[in-house]
Amino acid sequence: MRPHLALCLALMIGSASGVFGYAAEPALEVITVQNADRMELLRTLAIPDVEKGSTSQCSVAFSPDGRLLVAACGVSRVPVWDVQSGSVQRLLYDVPQHIVACAFSPDGRWLACGGFDQAITLWDLASGEKSVIPDAHTGPVWELAFSPDSERLLSCSLSADVRLWDVAARTRIWSYRGQSAYLSVAFAPTGETVACGGRWDGVGILDATSGQLLAKPSGPYAAVGDVAFDAAGGLLAAGADDRNVYFWNAATYAPIGVLKAQAGYVNGIAFSSDGALLASGSHDKTVGVWDVAGQRLLKTLQGHTAQVLRVAFSPDGTLLASTSWDGTLRLWGVPTE
Repeated sequence: MRPHLALCLALMIGSASGVFGYAAEPALEVITVQNADRMELLRTLAIPDVEKGSTSQCSVAFSPDGRLLVAACGVSRVPVWDVQSGSVQRLLYDVPQHIVACAFSPDGRWLACGGFDQAITLWDLASGEKSVIPDAHTGPVWELAFSPDSERLLSCSLSADVRLWDVAARTRIWSYRGQSAYLSVAFAPTGETVACGGRWDGVGILDATSGQLLAKPSGPYAAVGDVAFDAAGGLLAAGADDRNVYFWNAATYAPIGVLKAQAGYVNGIAFSSDGALLASGSHDKTVGVWDVAGQRLLKTLQGHTAQVLRVAFSPDGTLLASTSWDGTLRLWGVPTE
């Protein structure tokens, strides 16, 4: 089927498949503590026409139904892949900007992207319509995260601020200005608090309603490349340039442990959907897969030829995606025996 016909059919079908098409789930085992040592590289996807930008950042995200995968990495258009086939369904953007941030809304309606154009661009996945929040920040938009109810969107920037947006109105709700460039943001599963990671001032916890600073968990004292809550909301994790991953109790922010992770900066982290596993992407070109409860390394995934910048588990737990400055996105998993 020619691509433009597939797009027209998707538009007629509506949100059940969206504008990017349908993909069946692959035959893989759910990745667990027990089988993670059998993980292997399943597929390498080349990011079309990518050019490395002047700073190190990429983003990767699965759609909530696990059928689509998007990566924003460097100076290129943003590819949206069909997970099952590995084919590019659509290339987003038509200007030569360094786009580094992407996120799907939990309800599957929106895809948001941002980068060095200092704007936030939203695509409606049912209609394909694009809308833009211009001048969202005064510096590059570094990461994006939707609220659990999909009604709000977090953004952080190298211009040293974190902002919250009303998705429907495209208006700013609040802005928090800190002491450094911000590299990462995440919503708590309750939607009541926000975590942010700074280049110089560690991890901060903000009230999601007001944007006021609530807490500063102790450590790390290096740049925080990524922050993440587990799905149950009990844990907060951060990956840092001191090569470690930090864990806190998400209710009290008391420290729980530190993983002596990898031989390079830990730029990306992600919990599995059940919270049992944590993946870490490092500047040492590897991906670590960790047992959260046991705080032990289960598997080191090798294959990237440059820094690994972001990682993401698929919603069903069968795939782990990693993206790198080598211009590829790699899919890892445990084949069914």
